[in-house]
Amino acid sequence: MIVPLVYIASPSYSGSTLLTFLLNTHPAIGTVGELKWGAIDLETYRCSCGELLRECPFWATVAERMAARGLPFDLRRPATDFRCRPHRLADRLVRARVRAGLCEVLRDGLVRRLPVWRRTWPIVAAVNRALIEITLDLQRARLFVDSSKDPVRLKYLLDTGDYDVRVIHLLRDGRAVTHSSIRNKTAPADLAAREWVRTHRQIELLERRLGTGRLWRLRYEDLCAEPGATLNSVFRFLGLEPNDALAALEITPHHVLGNRMRLSNRSAVRLNEDWRSALASHHRATFDRLAGVVNRRYGYA
Repeated sequence: MIVPLVYIASPSYSGSTLLTFLLNTHPAIGTVGELKWGAIDLETYRCSCGELLRECPFWATVAERMAARGLPFDLRRPATDFRCRPHRLADRLVRARVRAGLCEVLRDGLVRRLPVWRRTWPIVAAVNRALIEITLDLQRARLFVDSSKDPVRLKYLLDTGDYDVRVIHLLRDGRAVTHSSIRNKTAPADLAAREWVRTHRQIELLERRLGTGRLWRLRYEDLCAEPGATLNSVFRFLGLEPNDALAALEITPHHVLGNRMRLSNRSAVRLNEDWRSALASHHRATFDRLAGVVNRRYGYA
């Protein structure tokens, strides 16, 4: 059976966590946020419900059901990411960014010949599908949202053939994203700007594979300015009835993984534009040189 899947694709710091919480208010939607996990410290990491992840009843039930299916599932680093750890060269090939045409055909051909990938692929695909199915069952929903953002992960989800995929291409002014990367990751401005462009280009390449009407471009700024109307446009794109997301935001059970915002007060949706005064002029100039054309194409003056 094909599983309905909505994938949020974007660079980091584009507002995907906020969008995930708002989408999760719809009764037809189930989600646990990002399925692309890194390593988690179970002694300190909290589910968005407030419980330590290892003590959260929801996640305990998920782990039990995964075990009942005979699938490996460790909350510290579950086998949900399409990787080839610890085979460094194979992992670099698998994780290489999405490219156009022949480059992608060649990459796929090489990857399929890797013995480690042939062993890894069916397990990772099965773990992802099982986790999605279990979440939908526990949350009594029918459409799953994966907010992992990464275009390469989206490519492999499409490759499984398990999902009816629609994509929300989440946009945010690249200068705001660059400012967040500099502040939170101490990333150089040129690296942050190039990564912002690369991520959007990969999403655009995958749009061709999705087909007409399967991708919705959503601006973070519009979501914050008019959350109700913007979300109802998204719900219509997904074939769902309108929903008062803001009213339901605080009363909806959330078991979302992601950045620190998952634990913050979600009672208000507010546009943060600190970057306008905080982004240094030389960093603005660097961004404009490397990414200004793309930023303006997305409507950011």
